[in-house]
Amino acid sequence: MFYDDFIPLLSQIGMLWQTETITPAHEHFATTLIRQKILVNTEVLQSKNQIKSKKVFILFLPDNEVHELGLMMVNYKIIEKGHQCIYLGQSVPVDSLKAILNYYDDITFVSYFTVKPEKDNIENYIKEFSEKILKKKQTRFWVLGRMIQEINPISLPKEIIPFDTIKNLVKKL
Repeated sequence: MFYDDFIPLLSQIGMLWQTETITPAHEHFATTLIRQKILVNTEVLQSKNQIKSKKVFILFLPDNEVHELGLMMVNYKIIEKGHQCIYLGQSVPVDSLKAILNYYDDITFVSYFTVKPEKDNIENYIKEFSEKILKKKQTRFWVLGRMIQEINPISLPKEIIPFDTIKNLVKKL
């Protein structure tokens, strides 16, 4: 349902919003309904406590990024596959992620770049994340979202993997 119905709906809403055919209130109404569906279904999965892996996925959005529906769906899919997932949500500064490194051995950070970091700052963000977080062995960073088009994949460290779709990320799980 997410891929077949919600993604096309969100694309249409985005286009209608950009052309000022709808207001932010319309967009918020639709995305709140989708968010509720994802949250309810994620809770159902979590209640089954089906963790089958020692891998830990830490999901977060960069500082000042608030578009979290895609990340919420990634959270659902990771839990569905039996992995432990810690969902930190919107607007998380890189420095606040350092403490997590002390608690887990095999960590994959996952983030969704919709509007942040901005095009002019994305390389600096990747560099900062690499220097502060990816020093530990068995730590990776997976990124998705519209802004990854601004990243040169050849310039990325091997621990950073960009994904063009949620489906492709799920295949890697």
